[in-house]
Amino acid sequence: MFPNEATLLNNVRRRYKKDLIYTYLANILIAINPYKELPGLYSTDTIKLYNGKSLGVVPPHVYAIGDKAYRDMRTVKQSQSIIISGESGAGKTESAKYILQYLTESYGAHNGQIEDRINISNPLLEAFGNAKTTRNNNSSRFGKFIEVHFNDKHRVVGGYISHYLLEKSRICVQSKDERNYHIFYRLCAGAPEHIRSTLQLASPDSFHYLNRGCTQYFCNNQTEKALSKNRRNQDFVAKGVLRDPQLDDFNDFNQCDQSMSQIGVTDQDKLNIYSTVAAVLHLGNINFEDDPESTQGGCKITSATEKSLSITAGLLGLDQHDLRNALITRVLMTKTMSSSRKKVIPVRLKFNEAQNARDALAKAIYVRLFDHIATVVNKSIPFSSSTFYIGILDIAGFEYFPINSFEQFCINYCNEKLQQFFNEHILKEEQLLYEKERLDLKKIDYIDNQDCI
Repeated sequence: MFPNEATLLNNVRRRYKKDLIYTYLANILIAINPYKELPGLYSTDTIKLYNGKSLGVVPPHVYAIGDKAYRDMRTVKQSQSIIISGESGAGKTESAKYILQYLTESYGAHNGQIEDRINISNPLLEAFGNAKTTRNNNSSRFGKFIEVHFNDKHRVVGGYISHYLLEKSRICVQSKDERNYHIFYRLCAGAPEHIRSTLQLASPDSFHYLNRGCTQYFCNNQTEKALSKNRRNQDFVAKGVLRDPQLDDFNDFNQCDQSMSQIGVTDQDKLNIYSTVAAVLHLGNINFEDDPESTQGGCKITSATEKSLSITAGLLGLDQHDLRNALITRVLMTKTMSSSRKKVIPVRLKFNEAQNARDALAKAIYVRLFDHIATVVNKSIPFSSSTFYIGILDIAGFEYFPINSFEQFCINYCNEKLQQFFNEHILKEEQLLYEKERLDLKKIDYIDNQDCI
């Protein structure tokens, strides 16, 4: 068989039909998302099968990549990184989870505390950083670099998670068939009645930041049957629910809540987090109209959304008057000729400016909340002096939508840099080695994306 694009695709297709989702191309692993459970593929026995095995000795598997990184770390005494790339929905995040599972279960400490804390962080970060898109029901809308640290005896001693490029625009607007971040729906669906009442939460249709996209919940048959008749008759069930074997907004809230408890978040701190999430939703319901009494052509908050202003201020612990001023005014600092002191001049915002200010505040609050959760997760992971680490990079693939925002620009730039890294290390350096060794081999033509970068 001649190695070209057609034979490669045919080989991968035939293997996929046999549920062989992993294929090697030299030391690169090609993984195809099966979109179904494959029994035994990620069992404890399978993990043991790949311990200490070179690539090719056992069938292709994501565990083999994790083990190769570990063996290379020990052999060359240098930290290693595993780069996972692919389109949205290709299964990058799941692959990262399985590599993490392999490393922590194979080379973790005996008490398992570190591994447990690292693994517990996944559902928590996914709740606040993942969303339904047109191509993936559980799409990661942020990138992360997970470091698994090892001591001089090559045992796991700690971990650290860095996050990048959280998609801020999604907080305020989504496409028709897409959703906002999971936590908004899980809080509305799965939170206990007293919490939903305290936070004054209703169905997604009630919130401006949710009702322009898909407002349906993920719910499985078992959960739907267990719901009270009153809740089943509400609009969110009456109009149908979304089905996904891995997602259930009602039960997933409990999993998220338990994850926070397991990493040491107190009940009061959890309520503060939920209050912040709810505040973002109520903030989005604040609307504006032109104020005929304003001499500056400014706007005011509509009487119909004064209640949303009051709720938002209460949830954020702010004075309602201060929040109002922050939303409809900006401040100019000027100097007078007779004094060096600056003079503060409040200027009323116009309708569109106030809407932009509201959305910017909502984004800033949510991003700060996400940063806080990532910090809490990292603080919960025990850490002692390490010698090397294995890093796992999981970042969104190339994106091209009918309307592309600054986030798509950043994501695509990162992917171009990763593609350049691949070109240099897999193609360019390999050919330079051939030339150095004076091997008469056909030159491989490839597209150099340096001009694009």
